[in-house]
Amino acid sequence: MNKFTRYITLTLSSLFTFLLMPLSVYSQKQPGIPRPTGPIDFSQTSNQIIFVLIPAIIIIAYLIFRGKIKKVKQEKKDRLKKKDE
Repeated sequence: MNKFTRYITLTLSSLFTFLLMPLSVYSQKQPGIPRPTGPIDFSQTSNQIIFVLIPAIIIIAYLIFRGKIKKVKQEKKDRLKKKDE
């Protein structure tokens, strides 16, 4: 009986979520805010910074910190292995 109630709960919550999803998506459209309609003009410095430089910095920082995190995890595993031996 427990599996059945979990199944019903999951089904009803999924149905409820799918029924309310269009409402939440529609509520995020804000009228009166200008939206870009064409290709990005890279002759303006602000567009170059926003669309090229900032994402590149974020990707490079992610790769650097990911490497450091992997290194720290590996060192921690090595210390635990030495401690167990």
